[in-house]
Amino acid sequence: MKKVFIVNILMILLILASIEAALRIFINITPQGLSKGVIDNTNIPVFNFPNVRGKKVFGKKVYTDDNGFRVEKKSEITKSENLDKIYFVGGSVTFGGGVKQSDTFSGIINKEKKNLKAINASVIGSNLKNNLAIIKEKIEYNDLKYVVVNFSLDDLLGLEEITNDNQFTSDKQNDLISKLKKNFILVSINNFTRSKSVIYVMFKGAVLNANKRYYQHALNTFKNEANIKYLKILMNLFSEKNKSLNKKIVFIMIPYNYQISDENCSKKDLAEKIIEDNILSKEMKLIKLKKVFCENKEKDKIFFKYDPSHLSSYGHKVAAEFLKKELD
Repeated sequence: MKKVFIVNILMILLILASIEAALRIFINITPQGLSKGVIDNTNIPVFNFPNVRGKKVFGKKVYTDDNGFRVEKKSEITKSENLDKIYFVGGSVTFGGGVKQSDTFSGIINKEKKNLKAINASVIGSNLKNNLAIIKEKIEYNDLKYVVVNFSLDDLLGLEEITNDNQFTSDKQNDLISKLKKNFILVSINNFTRSKSVIYVMFKGAVLNANKRYYQHALNTFKNEANIKYLKILMNLFSEKNKSLNKKIVFIMIPYNYQISDENCSKKDLAEKIIEDNILSKEMKLIKLKKVFCENKEKDKIFFKYDPSHLSSYGHKVAAEFLKKELD
């Protein structure tokens, strides 16, 4: 009886391992996890650790240089420091979670544009306030062509802690998912499992409708009046910095997965309107990728499967082709 039980357990584990391998090979799903030692969370603002070697982000090994900027494993692309430089600033989408640096849109642009150097200065988890700190404290202004900032839909997440808006806090407390996220044991189990298993990522994404849920959660932050007031303050600071850099800050808007669904491609949501109004009112340049993604014949390949926001290698390629034209 004991032998039969052990054999059955081994068979189940073998089947799960086979499914896991098949999903990784044949379906565009990536584990979602971050090794310790990639980001320095001991200080605010938050930056990448310098000289990271082989830590994993979404299952891919990552490397950083002396400044904490993401680089390729080997210096295959050696460029003169005297070239014009484009810095890409943002969170995990711009960082390129689940994709090699050479396959991110910053990596592709760096490889294909021989007359400039593209630098990935993004930090996973960075929001709009942190992005401004990266620009002020990490970027060299010599030979600067552009600083490209991705204004992500989740860039207002975290601001509720600063604004301390009671209505927003009350709404969150009534949300079961938000309550579960505060349970340390459940959060630990979730973080461990999603970093190891794409079966779990697929199950969670399909059952909980992750694309729609994450989109709506981020969208709700734009309904918070205190967040919008703080956003205006931040945009004033960006505007001042932009003027001091001779208008070299360029914002890009990379949509969430749910925003390029058939039902959403034909309309502009509240977040898009607010982001666009705040950037254009300060006379700063804005590049929007939603239409490009929506019109792509293989738009279902742009994001990782069951991932609300992170671009696949194909998605980074589509973004790079568009950005190369817009940034010329």
